[in-house]
Amino acid sequence: MARQELNPLSGAANDRLGDTPNAYTAKLNAMTTELYALVSGFTKTYWFDANDTATTATPITHSAGATNTYLTNNAAGTSTNTYNPDSKAVLWNTATNKFDFTSLKIGDTVFFRVDINLTNAAAQEVDLFMSIAEGSGAPYEKNISHTYYKTASTLANDTEVFEIYIGDEATRTGGARFRFGSVAAATIVVNGWYYRITEV
Repeated sequence: MARQELNPLSGAANDRLGDTPNAYTAKLNAMTTELYALVSGFTKTYWFDANDTATTATPITHSAGATNTYLTNNAAGTSTNTYNPDSKAVLWNTATNKFDFTSLKIGDTVFFRVDINLTNAAAQEVDLFMSIAEGSGAPYEKNISHTYYKTASTLANDTEVFEIYIGDEATRTGGARFRFGSVAAATIVVNGWYYRITEV
C-alpha cells in the first residue's frame, strides 16, 4: 500500500474541503495495519546474565555417581544484568532453581553460556546436562558437555555454550534446569549463566 496523504482543511477554517474525520481514520488505520504487519515479522532479542553468590561460600557437593546434583543460582551477584527493553519475563526462577519457558512461543530459541568452577580430587570425567520438560509427560535431557580431567584440580573453569529451541509444548511448559554428573566426587562453584532469547 502506498502512503496515503492526510488532507487538512484546504483553505479557510471550516471550509469542509479537506478529509472528513472518517476519511482520516480510515487512512490512518490502513497505514498502521500495514506497518504493524511489517514489524511483527521481525525477530526480537533480549538477554539476562544471572551471577551467583551462594556457591562461592558454600560450593555444591556432588557425591560420586549421584544423578541428582542440580546447579543453583541466586542471581544476587554484582554481575547480574539484563538487556530487556520490552520488559519480558525473566526465565530463571531463583526460588525453584529452574527455567520457566512459559512466556515463550513455539519457535523461539534460547542461547546459553554456563560458567562453573570445578574442584575434583582425582582424574575424572564429568558431564553437564540440561534436564528439559521435567514437569511434563515427556521429559528429556540435552548433554551440554563431556569433559575429562586428567588430574586433580581446584576451581578449574568450565564454560559451555549451547542453544535450545522451543519446539513443542512439553519443552515450553515443563521447565528446565542444569544437572551435573560424574562417577567421582566433586564440588562446584556456579559463577553464573547468561541466556539470550530470540523471539519470533
